Amino acid sequence: MKKLATKEVAITNLQSDMKSTKEWISQTLKNIHKKMRIYHVNFACINDVKIIRQSELLNQITQRMRDDLRENGVVYTDIQWKQICEILSKNQVAGFFENFAFYNPKDDVMYLNEDIIRTHPEKMIIICAHELAEKLLTTYISPTLETPIQATVKLHIEAKKNDNSRKFYKLLNIYVDTVFRNVFKEGCCEAIALQTLRSMGYEVASWENELQTGHSKCIGLLSCIDNARKSEELLKEDQMRQPYERRGTKAMYGLKLVKEILRSSQIIKAVSYYLGYPVAKVVLEKYGIEGLKLAIEKNPPLKAQYFADSQTYQTELEIISKGTKERR
Repeated sequence: MKKLATKEVAITNLQSDMKSTKEWISQTLKNIHKKMRIYHVNFACINDVKIIRQSELLNQITQRMRDDLRENGVVYTDIQWKQICEILSKNQVAGFFENFAFYNPKDDVMYLNEDIIRTHPEKMIIICAHELAEKLLTTYISPTLETPIQATVKLHIEAKKNDNSRKFYKLLNIYVDTVFRNVFKEGCCEAIALQTLRSMGYEVASWENELQTGHSKCIGLLSCIDNARKSEELLKEDQMRQPYERRGTKAMYGLKLVKEILRSSQIIKAVSYYLGYPVAKVVLEKYGIEGLKLAIEKNPPLKAQYFADSQTYQTELEIISKGTKERR
């Protein structure tokens, strides 16, 4: 079995020049992409790799956020974006941007922080596999007519305009569902990546152990999100029993809940592949890539219990799977 560690190769190349490092990463992507044909999904390899400094990476992230929000009707001033950049640069998740890589489908480029090559070269192969898996999924699953971002933006504008607590509750529910969907998708990418690398003869047990360890440490985060949803449901029931003049305070509390979940999701984003991997692995091994597609599109796991105990979700997915086959 081949080792995942590529420390000697990466460090030697980096000391030589960044160009040879980029060439090594590009060739690694091509090798993994070729093996991903086992999933019978027709998608092209990632077009380019850009190795950039942390400050440049931060600019890429914020510009991507800004473009996405602008497309969905949300425009911030330059001063507001400066404040957002400052918040991101002081991210509460230690080492988040130092060890960050992402695939941008708009320019078909994988962006890498050069620090991760210096500090964690042994993770380069798994990063390449993960980003390719993300492109595979993006190609394979059906695009929705209205993205969660568009839905939440509309509701947020309506809720603030009318001080409407019901709108805030609906906004919260959509956002919580989006968090769970994203966690599952990240887990799917990791499951596809590890299964691919195993088929290539790589020894991935140590990385899988790290994922399982991270999962056990972070699973409580999803329970907090679930509890916020339950609090919101109780508040909504109480809201209906309150006199009209007292309902404004409930709307303010709904907004406070939304802000708290937004803060929590920042942490969850950084560890989403830990959280989503176990349940995604079960689905991939039992149902294959078709099972992941079915889960993402028709019945995503939207409760913390599914991530804590994947068997409960597998039972539900079996029912959905049987129903789909019967209709064919």
